[in-house]
Amino acid sequence: MVIEEHGDDSSTRGVADSMDSMDIDCVTASGSSEAVADGFQESSSMQSKSSHASGDGKRDNKSTRRVEILTENIYGGMTKAELSEAQEKELQLGQQDRIMEQTKDKKNALESYVYDMRNKLFNTYRSFASDQEREGISRSLQQTEEWLYDDGEDETENAYTSKLEDLKKMVDPIENRYKDEEARLQATRDLVKCIGDYRTAVNSIPPMDRESIINECYKVEQWLREKTQLQDSLPKNVDPVLWSSDIKSRAEELNSRCKHIFRSRASNREDSKGSSQQDTSDHK
Repeated sequence: MVIEEHGDDSSTRGVADSMDSMDIDCVTASGSSEAVADGFQESSSMQSKSSHASGDGKRDNKSTRRVEILTENIYGGMTKAELSEAQEKELQLGQQDRIMEQTKDKKNALESYVYDMRNKLFNTYRSFASDQEREGISRSLQQTEEWLYDDGEDETENAYTSKLEDLKKMVDPIENRYKDEEARLQATRDLVKCIGDYRTAVNSIPPMDRESIINECYKVEQWLREKTQLQDSLPKNVDPVLWSSDIKSRAEELNSRCKHIFRSRASNREDSKGSSQQDTSDHK
């Protein structure tokens, strides 16, 4: 760092004498800043006196003195290598914190699942699980709970995830039976409504097309009746022979076939209309 000072020779000499007498060492750290400040303050005072003297007509030749001040950019007293190492360590600590938080979440999820399933197994899901299934799941839930408070007190995220997946493989079939019962009823209502809507709509189309749609509706209705009777004969604790997804698929098939018939009829009507207009034009 270079500081240029402009002033009269007398003031310049005053600054030099002042700074020399104070033995200012600009390279030192603590304490040197106060000495430099005092030196510059005294220098300013002497420059002020010199300016008064100049005002009285005593004007000397001006000179410039270059004062070099050594500075050092310090970042916490660390070198670049040390700073890079510290930043890398900070990233590693952040990653460790995230892993610890994720592991804690997985452990809590496993613990919550154990308590929740134990309650549902003997209440909500009771009629949808066989005695053998309830016993096996109940035993696994108890073993998992004991593991959580013993060997599993401080385990890895993967360990907790694996335990949770093992329990879900046992419980999911029961949970699916429970959830699909309501979904199956809703899908059945939707399909019955769809059949009724098409039977009503056929009144406006020609007999041949009407017969095709009625036949499609009858086949789907017959399938639904047979499957529903078979499903109703089974206990709830076995997998359904009629899933809600099966009913939805048949509804989509019925929609596709009936809409195709309606579109074909509309297309034929447009063709007939075009031919009629062409014949009229030819006669003219």
